[in-house]
Amino acid sequence: MGTQNILTKSNYMYITLSLTPDKDGFQGQVALNANRINGFRENCYHDIGGNVEKDLAGYPQTYTEVLMKGAIVSVTDTIPSILEKIREGKLVDDRNRS
Repeated sequence: MGTQNILTKSNYMYITLSLTPDKDGFQGQVALNANRINGFRENCYHDIGGNVEKDLAGYPQTYTEVLMKGAIVSVTDTIPSILEKIREGKLVDDRNRS
């Protein structure tokens, strides 16, 4: 496996996700407390006219909104990959506690 995407601090577990690119094309990363995530929502990118943007194969380009208490974070990671990072983090956390 490549880079470690899980950070632990005290009793909190953080996962690292890639933010959606801003208007200048910069795409940073964010560490989110996995215990404070309430849910996810997958959305499509829209152009100025409100039409769904599609890739070269004709599929809609999507991003994921991570719903947290008091915040929504837009990331490029898919819902299954985010859930996998959370599962991996819980396994690592359980091993560290035993």
